[in-house]
Amino acid sequence: MKRKLLILVLLFVSCSTVMAQQQQIPKETLRTTGKIIGLFNQGYYVELDSGQKWTIFLPDNVQYVEVLGQAEPRWLQRGSYISFAGLFNSKGEVQSPIKDMQVFQPTKDTKLGVQLDGIAGANKQLFGDDKAEPAEQSARYLVSGRLMNLKDGKMTVSGPGFQTTVPLDEKASIRVKMHNPALARVGDKVELNAWYYTPRAQLMQAKATSLKVTAAVKFGYVEAKEEKDAADEDKDGKKPEKQE
Repeated sequence: MKRKLLILVLLFVSCSTVMAQQQQIPKETLRTTGKIIGLFNQGYYVELDSGQKWTIFLPDNVQYVEVLGQAEPRWLQRGSYISFAGLFNSKGEVQSPIKDMQVFQPTKDTKLGVQLDGIAGANKQLFGDDKAEPAEQSARYLVSGRLMNLKDGKMTVSGPGFQTTVPLDEKASIRVKMHNPALARVGDKVELNAWYYTPRAQLMQAKATSLKVTAAVKFGYVEAKEEKDAADEDKDGKKPEKQE
């Protein structure tokens, strides 16, 4: 019994010593910007503005990863959360195409629904009041919900207590603000806050506490064939041959 107790004491002391040594390892912070030059499951390979190339591991909580950018309509997916502002009459009919919207990820504090712009709380009479006549006056509302369908330039959006279909302007600005590290691509700009153990600085590996990724090109962008051919011509120094 005494022998077992002694072994347990020695193990405890050994573990405590190791933990104390780890806690005493000095750390450095890394706050800078750069460009993503590669991707792996746990993070990004980043070329800093200084020219150094670091391996940056993702934060433990993806809420500290912010991905921003613009998107093409073709990128929108059914079920995505979107928000936009529009001018509506009393029957919930939008008065003009939506020219600006945002794709986002909701949190526990996100309020989905329809709100009169500038006034907190949902307007329950905006949609679904069949007895109301279309009013001459219109009001600006903020709409947040899920994209149920996008067809022929019209979006059907649904949320708590409402569903509406609105036209999307052909040149609408579609902003993206997500907490999805997988949306990052090679070439994107990244702002990072990270740390690393000082004795291991030569490894150029750091653990991020927060990341802000800005897309270099629009999500859903497809390079036109003419542009691709021109790029190939510039690269090779000759015009690509057409195939019959």
